[in-house]
Amino acid sequence: MDLNSFLEKIQSNEITVPKIKEGNKVKGVVVKKTEKGFLISCENDTFTGLILPKEAKNLERNGTDLSDGVELEAEIINLDTIDEEGYYIVSISKLIQYDIWKGILSKIRTDQTMTVIPSEANLGGLLVDMHGIKGFIPLSQLAPVNYPRVEDGDQEKIFEQLLLLMGKEFKVRVINVDEENKRLIFSEREALREEKDQIMENLGVGEVYEGTISGVSSYGLFVTIGGGIEGLVHVSEITYGHVDNIERFGKIGDNVGVKVIGYEDGKISLSIKKLKEDPWNLIPKKFSIGDVVEGEVIRYVPYGVFIRVYDDINGLIHLSEITSKQISNPAEILKLGQKVKAKIILMDPSKRKMGLSMKVLEEGAKNNSTKENKQEANSQKVEKKIVYKKNKE
Repeated sequence: MDLNSFLEKIQSNEITVPKIKEGNKVKGVVVKKTEKGFLISCENDTFTGLILPKEAKNLERNGTDLSDGVELEAEIINLDTIDEEGYYIVSISKLIQYDIWKGILSKIRTDQTMTVIPSEANLGGLLVDMHGIKGFIPLSQLAPVNYPRVEDGDQEKIFEQLLLLMGKEFKVRVINVDEENKRLIFSEREALREEKDQIMENLGVGEVYEGTISGVSSYGLFVTIGGGIEGLVHVSEITYGHVDNIERFGKIGDNVGVKVIGYEDGKISLSIKKLKEDPWNLIPKKFSIGDVVEGEVIRYVPYGVFIRVYDDINGLIHLSEITSKQISNPAEILKLGQKVKAKIILMDPSKRKMGLSMKVLEEGAKNNSTKENKQEANSQKVEKKIVYKKNKE
């Protein structure tokens, strides 16, 4: 097109010359990435814009596609801020911020939840950055399954657990707004409000739920039902046998069935063991006094050792029943985790007691050996007599 034709089209408004003015929105196409940032061809190559590296990094972290050829809308930042090579500094974050903020206000008005992804953490909670709009999820507003439960309150451990939540999606509600600075306080607990209310409405002793382990402590397992309601499975309600290592029964994030066994003053007591039959009811059907069982040594006590016999039911081998030798410590003979055989010498399901003996088996083996030795000796005597008689003849 010659110059005269071009001028005629401008005069007839077939071609419009974009106004390069601070705050103006312009359409552009990503040209390439450079050390100085991303070059944007604006308004059909009328001028070249530059997205600075810091903004570009935040955009990419938030999932904005800045590949070559991608079309976008940008805003001219400042006419006084022009790159030495003639590139105008442009930004798309402000336009994205506008759309995000508009969407957030809409969700607040309609009481809707939204999804955010934390990118940083501090000891107070999780920080969210949505293209420059700052959000914060305080520790107190985390759902039980995500709350960093540390028994001794060690801040370093708390921070380590919070860092594990980076990059994870959180369903939240806005509970506080600083419109001037565009800052938000989020609550994960509030996002679970409807689900929590529905469960609490029907919650009662005897109800069974599928929950998620949200905490492990020395006195039990914390289990979250429906994401927002948390109860405690006391160590005595985990299994019918002795709990020697609570972590053997579950870790944070594991799904587990629970039964409500108590609800008082807002505290929910749960049980795992009450979902199955008491194995002590089965013991008399499976075992009798005199049976030989094999089990793993799981615990030392001053008066002997316990071995696991059946489904977390443990039997006691008293110190005096371990061996016929004189010992003062079971560790002299047995190691934790060792598999041993023992004979049942006591069984009282009503008192949940089972007594075992290794010594009886040891003595039995000795008696058998002595008997076999005597039989062999007698056999040798008979053979000698026969040989002597033959020689005499």
